[in-house]
Amino acid sequence: MEPTKKSPEIDNFITSVTGVDRRSAIKDNICVLCNHQVDEESFRDPLSLKEFTISGMCQSCQDDVFGV
Repeated sequence: MEPTKKSPEIDNFITSVTGVDRRSAIKDNICVLCNHQVDEESFRDPLSLKEFTISGMCQSCQDDVFGV
């Protein structure tokens, strides 16, 4: 999947918080928080899939952060 574009400062901040490069993780289909492999079918809906390209969080981590 293709990560959304963010300023270098935002990407650096996300990397400093998670310890993972957001862009690389999304391209490799890896969750930035739990480090699990993800695929498009694992997301509840198109909005959750879009969130993955923004934040790099899998469906389970999105549920933990935002609620179900």
